[in-house]
Amino acid sequence: MGEPAALLCETNEGVVLVTVNRPERRNALSRSVWLELRELLTELQSRPETEGMIITGAGDRAFAAGADVAELVDRPPLVALEGLVQGILQQLQDLPFPTIAALNGHALGGGWELALACDLRVAVPHARVGFPEVGLGIIPGAGGTTRLLQHVGVGRAMEWILTSRLLDASEAASYGLINKVIDHGDVVDAARALMSELQAQPRLAVRLAKLMVNATARGGAGPELERLAYTLTFHSSERSERMHRFLDQRSKGAGAGEKPADS
Repeated sequence: MGEPAALLCETNEGVVLVTVNRPERRNALSRSVWLELRELLTELQSRPETEGMIITGAGDRAFAAGADVAELVDRPPLVALEGLVQGILQQLQDLPFPTIAALNGHALGGGWELALACDLRVAVPHARVGFPEVGLGIIPGAGGTTRLLQHVGVGRAMEWILTSRLLDASEAASYGLINKVIDHGDVVDAARALMSELQAQPRLAVRLAKLMVNATARGGAGPELERLAYTLTFHSSERSERMHRFLDQRSKGAGAGEKPADS
């Protein structure tokens, strides 16, 4: 009997649920897991019917407890130069549809980098997040330093990375690193509910807004790109339908006191 799949996938109403399936290793992210994820992301990029993706971990202890250290301990230094994981997480961040990390437990090291590469994060109260890499003699090397910096600024990013400090879910939420802490119920169900809110939005507007936020965070956007993205939304049938619906509702009194957006 072969090894169980490292990633489990199921699709429901346009949303792909991806589960890292290594609970016996606290869902440690081995090279084979990353390669499976890259293959999946490449496939999803070519599937226009996909409306969103949720990533979670198997069990209730860990979302993903970092890299598989057993693979790293004897890794030749130059292997790290290939930037495999860094490229995969950039691919994840640039997906044309929303992504949510459902943190069912701890997200550490590469697991926290995986979560930060998603658009939104929800977590159970007992989840802890952070980068222990410096304590192991390395640094977050797959986008963790830059993405954490974008969220919390130089001072906090420097403190947490240099000290290897872990945050509990509520503290991470207070800094905007986690969007919602789920006190009751299943974290995947909560992620699905949040995703349904995003699915209710016009798809082109969501895609372009996501592109603009990510490009701006990376320092690769200016007012010209924003103006271009804004103009593209006017080519969407959803834009016309929703604006006419808004005006119809206002004329009937449903939107009394409201004004249409004017950019």
